[in-house]
Amino acid sequence: MLEKPTVSEPRTQSRRPRAGQTLPAAKGPGADAPLDAAIARTHGWCRTWWQRFHAASPWLIAVPDVGPTCEVLLADALFHDLDADEREGMLAWIRSQQGKDGGWRDLDGEVDLSLTCLGYWALVQHGDDPEGEELVRALRLIHELGGARRANLTVRLWLALAGAVPWDWVPAVPAELYLLPEFAPLSPARLSPWARQMVAAFHLLAESSARIHLYEASELLLYRDDEPIPPRLTAPGLAGDLLQAFDRTIKLARALPRGAVHRRALAVATRWVDEAQQRHGGWFSARPTLYSLLALRAIGVHSDDPRIRRGLDYLRTARGVVEVEGRELRAQGLSARPLTKVARLGMVAGAELGEPAAMVRERLLAAEISAVGAWQRRADAPIGGWPSEAQAENLLDLRSTCVVLSALRGARTAATRASLRRAAEVMLAMQEPDGSFARFERGEADVPLSHLPWRDADQLNLGAPEDEAKVSLSAMVLRELAVLGWRREDDRVARALTWLGEALELHGHAWSVSTLAEVLRACAAQCPPGDPLRLACEAALRKRQWEDGSFGDELATARALLALLELSPRGEAVCVQCHRAARALIARVGLLARETLSAAPSSCEGGLPGYGLSPRLHDPSAGVRDVHVALLRYRELDIQEETQA
Repeated sequence: MLEKPTVSEPRTQSRRPRAGQTLPAAKGPGADAPLDAAIARTHGWCRTWWQRFHAASPWLIAVPDVGPTCEVLLADALFHDLDADEREGMLAWIRSQQGKDGGWRDLDGEVDLSLTCLGYWALVQHGDDPEGEELVRALRLIHELGGARRANLTVRLWLALAGAVPWDWVPAVPAELYLLPEFAPLSPARLSPWARQMVAAFHLLAESSARIHLYEASELLLYRDDEPIPPRLTAPGLAGDLLQAFDRTIKLARALPRGAVHRRALAVATRWVDEAQQRHGGWFSARPTLYSLLALRAIGVHSDDPRIRRGLDYLRTARGVVEVEGRELRAQGLSARPLTKVARLGMVAGAELGEPAAMVRERLLAAEISAVGAWQRRADAPIGGWPSEAQAENLLDLRSTCVVLSALRGARTAATRASLRRAAEVMLAMQEPDGSFARFERGEADVPLSHLPWRDADQLNLGAPEDEAKVSLSAMVLRELAVLGWRREDDRVARALTWLGEALELHGHAWSVSTLAEVLRACAAQCPPGDPLRLACEAALRKRQWEDGSFGDELATARALLALLELSPRGEAVCVQCHRAARALIARVGLLARETLSAAPSSCEGGLPGYGLSPRLHDPSAGVRDVHVALLRYRELDIQEETQA
């Protein structure tokens, strides 16, 4: 058990200790050996991940839960695109993730009814015995949790596609909504970019009453009088009852003959699906790609159509190797190579593997957005910034933009400077009215349709306005703007800082260490030492240090150390808390030195909304990458301090 967090001393202003303060022991010959060994070790781990990332069978650097893998296995009953090795590797990974109680868990470690339904169904679909002990336990758990009627929208969609339940189990979208102008509150164009593509595909599937020859999995349902108990699609209450009645009216109207207006609305939805396909062959990410392919097949597109083939190829590139107990298995990722991982790993590890920094930067520059996208309809911005992955030319990702800007910081070419100027304008244009910043499109966190009492309404937004993901993103943007010369004297930067201050006051007590560290780094870049926001955030982070010097796990400790180091004025001593955090990281890396790479520090990164029903991703390279960067920075400042002393 770790000890209760205590408040440590603030940073020192000189090498002379104050009363009651203990400074690190004087360094003798070889005193830096553990630090140097830890840096070399983490660098080696990063190089290994870089090699795996670019192997012939690449490893997944961002691993979701089992949901996408299960859905790809179910969809293969229609596409017949998986080869035997892919199929068996994916099935083995699903089996490896089942808990002893029979259920599958999300990345927070909680039993998830929807994942358990999908895991059970995918295994039975591909030949596992439903009478086997593991699947019997899974089915028992599903019934205890209320059956598939309580599962999320995707499970009910697959049940409808299999013919196990009527399409009434899926919320109806009136086709005529697609004829509304974009500024209308109920227009599907106002949805978050992920939801917009998913809802369009769901709508086409429901309108065509599509069927796939799947194992029906009727045992996932609970029955009353030999009829499956239907789900409630709306929230309890009068508003929910009225909306439920409206939903039934829409579905009854589908049976009536409808004319040119309805056909025109379906044509608009179909065009949305067509136009959203990216140059890399996929849609927004793996799940919108899968459902868009299903929708295209449902409206009559042949299996050899170039759109279908390119989409299936994209899904294949988004798959990768995952390691479980020494076995190399396969999983479906949510995207192909994310630019955030290419940038971070490339700048840390690429230089010693035939990928000098100039080549990595050149590759990143080539991925800059050069096509007009839907996001520009809500942001008055020029073409620029970066997407979440290469060749997604009309989908801006502000998080990727910030990470790429950090990687390009040392470049001095004219092309780089032009890209930086465009990126600054893009970031400022993505500011919301409240002062925060949007990740993909302005207004994505507050969609009018999400205020209706639908049971699945939270999937229409990209998170919520107060989510930690938005806080962390806004802090990243402020830090990059500071490097580019945009300071708090600018009214847009001032509004963002005010929003951060209000968010810290209201929700800061519940923030993770990583979020606090990100906000503190933004404050260090934008605020003078005596600024109230900077002092409040610094105090909140310092209070989170534990007795052993860490701030929790390795990733949180590394990020906290990096934030505290950025507070150290040039020429002044590194604070005691930084020394303690660095020692905790060095000790932890030393303990893992004799272990395999899978035992190295990793991260379950939260706050990645927009990627469907898997809002969290496990990043096995994040821990070693951030530990390496933090220890490098610590050694640099410590050497400067010793030299000046």
